[in-house]
Amino acid sequence: MMSSADVPTFSWSFGARWEDIDTPDLASNVMAPVGTGLDPPDTVGVRTAFSFRLPLEEAGSGPFFLEWDGTISHASGSSRTVVQPVGSSFDLTAGEPAGGSISLATATDLTGATAAGTIHFTDSSGDDSGIMAFAHSPAGNGNAITQYATGGTRTGAAFMALVTRGTPSAAAYAAFADDRGLFFQALGDLEGSVVRSSVEQRANHFDQTLWLGSSLDLGNGWTITPRFGPTYRSTRQDTVFRTEVDIDEGVVSGVAIPAIGYQETIKLSADYYGVVSGLTAETPVAENIRFQVNLNAGVAHYRARLDNHATAIFPEADISLSSSEQKRSGGTFLADVSAAMIFSSHESLSVKFEAGTSFLADVPVYRSGTLDTDDTQSYYLAVGLVHRF
Repeated sequence: MMSSADVPTFSWSFGARWEDIDTPDLASNVMAPVGTGLDPPDTVGVRTAFSFRLPLEEAGSGPFFLEWDGTISHASGSSRTVVQPVGSSFDLTAGEPAGGSISLATATDLTGATAAGTIHFTDSSGDDSGIMAFAHSPAGNGNAITQYATGGTRTGAAFMALVTRGTPSAAAYAAFADDRGLFFQALGDLEGSVVRSSVEQRANHFDQTLWLGSSLDLGNGWTITPRFGPTYRSTRQDTVFRTEVDIDEGVVSGVAIPAIGYQETIKLSADYYGVVSGLTAETPVAENIRFQVNLNAGVAHYRARLDNHATAIFPEADISLSSSEQKRSGGTFLADVSAAMIFSSHESLSVKFEAGTSFLADVPVYRSGTLDTDDTQSYYLAVGLVHRF
C-alpha cells in the first residue's frame, strides 16, 4: 500500500470538543443581598477538521509534500439560578447610581392592604423625572391591584410599581438608572418575587496551517514525518450575564409588571500569526490497522480585543450604562498533541478515530474590568475518513 505522502490525500473528521474557558466574574458588578449563586458554565461543542496533502513530485521520486490543515470548532454553555429574597426589603445596585431618591411604604390591617411610593430622579444631563403612586385593596380574596409607571429622561428613566391584595399583602418597588448606574429597591411582602440570573458563553475557533513535510521510513515498522510551516488561529468568545427581578403580581388586576435588571455583554477576540513545527509517528499494529501520534508546537504573535457593554433592563427600553474597548498584543506559545487509530478497509479509503488536546498560552480574558490573557486547554474526540486519490 502506498503511503499518504506518495499520493494526494484528503481527510475529514467530526467530533466533540470540550474547552477550558475562563468565565468573567460579571456577577460581582451587581450588588444585591440575595446574591446570584451562579456557577461557571461547562462549555461543550463540536469540532470539524479538514486536511489536504499534495506530493511535490511524482510518487516514488520525491518525499516532500505540501499539506493544508483547517479546523473549525464551536462550544457553548450556560448557567442559571433563581433566588428568593429573604426578609421584607432588598436593594440591587449596578455601577455608581446617583441623582435619585426613593421613598416606599406598605401597610396591612383588617381593612386591607396599602402601598405608596415617591421617586425623584435627575439624570447625568440634568433632566429630571418624578413619580408618585398609591394603591389600596380592601380586605377580601378577590381584591387586588397591580400597577406600574415609568418616567423617561434624556439619559435614563425612573420606575415604580405597586402590588396590593386583599388577603392582605402589599409590596412596593422603585428604580432609577442612567449612564452612571442602576438602583432598585423593594419593600413589603416580597414572597413570590425572585431574582433570576444567568450567564451564557459561546466560543468559536478557526485554525489553519500550511505544512511542508517529508515522510521517512525508519525500517523497523515506524514511519516519521517531520514538518513545519506558517499557521493562523483565531478565537472569538462571547459572554452574556443577566440578572433581573421578576416581580410577583399574584392575580393580575391591572397590568403585568415587567422585570427590572442588569445585563452585561463581554466580547473577546484574538488573532494569532505564527510558525509551527510538528512530527507524526505511525506504525502498523495489526493487518489494515495503524497507530498514529502527532506532536506540534510553535510560537505566534497575537492581537487581542475586548468589547464590553452594560445596560439596565427597563420596561420601555434598555438604558446604556457603560461601554468600553480595549486592545493588547504580544507573543505566545501553542502546542497540539493527538493520537489516532486508522482502519483501512481498502486501498483508497480509511476510517480514523482520534483523540487530542490543544494548548494556547495567551487567550484573552476579562478580569476586574480589564483585558488580560491566560492559558487555555481544549480536548476533542473525533471520527473521520481518509481518502487517497
